[in-house]
Amino acid sequence: MNSAPMGFVRELVRSDVRDLTVVSIVGSMAVDWLVASGKVNRVITGLVSFEGLGLAPNFRRAAEAGDIEVEEYSEHLLICRLQAAAHRLPFVPTKAGIGTDVLALHPDTTRLETDRVTGEAYVACTPLPIDVAVVHAHAADADGNTRVDPKLIWMDSDLVRAAEATVVTVEEVAPRNSFTDAPERTTYPRFMVDAVVHAPWGAYPTSNYPSYAHHEDFIQEYLSASRDRDRFARFWDERITAPDDQAGFLEANGGAATILAITRRTT
Repeated sequence: MNSAPMGFVRELVRSDVRDLTVVSIVGSMAVDWLVASGKVNRVITGLVSFEGLGLAPNFRRAAEAGDIEVEEYSEHLLICRLQAAAHRLPFVPTKAGIGTDVLALHPDTTRLETDRVTGEAYVACTPLPIDVAVVHAHAADADGNTRVDPKLIWMDSDLVRAAEATVVTVEEVAPRNSFTDAPERTTYPRFMVDAVVHAPWGAYPTSNYPSYAHHEDFIQEYLSASRDRDRFARFWDERITAPDDQAGFLEANGGAATILAITRRTT
């Protein structure tokens, strides 16, 4: 529920794109929106939920009905698959998953093998190629250098490294010298980024720590509306897809009052 590229996802659900395969190590509202819009055929993930606020209702409903294919791994198995893709390796070994039923779900991608030298068992996680990674960050310059401030606290970097192309949406397009003067603060250097999109409040209604918190009122109303098909259709239209742009989306969900409520203040 932190730093999801929700502005990008909102435009995606309003587009004509179809038949997506979504990879999310730990997914939340972004995955739920994409599934609710009917854009997704397959989700590869370790978990999709709204964390302490509950399960992801549209993802759960679609998974239970068989409307989408779910390829489930533990978080670490999925990370190892992404690392194998990033490093162009045939597999990355791990002890994760040994003794569980997870490996039997995907015998072609997570193989139980034995090291010929030590005799130790390990799981060989095969590459998971990513066509396009989309992540949200605090700032980028015109060259694509990107910063998560104060530091990366999630696993987006594994997706970025595994991807053939990366789009970053950012709160701020910053001057180039703000990166050259402090290169150690760069999260994704320009050679890892293919496109930068200026998207203020682009993670809303999820959080963008430490700048703003998630909008719990929106999430609770979303969860409540999801219990009834007609009510959710109205919520989906009026509160998510009908607004023409990000400013309109924010206005439809409380406008300035919401921004003031979720902004984190430093003392």
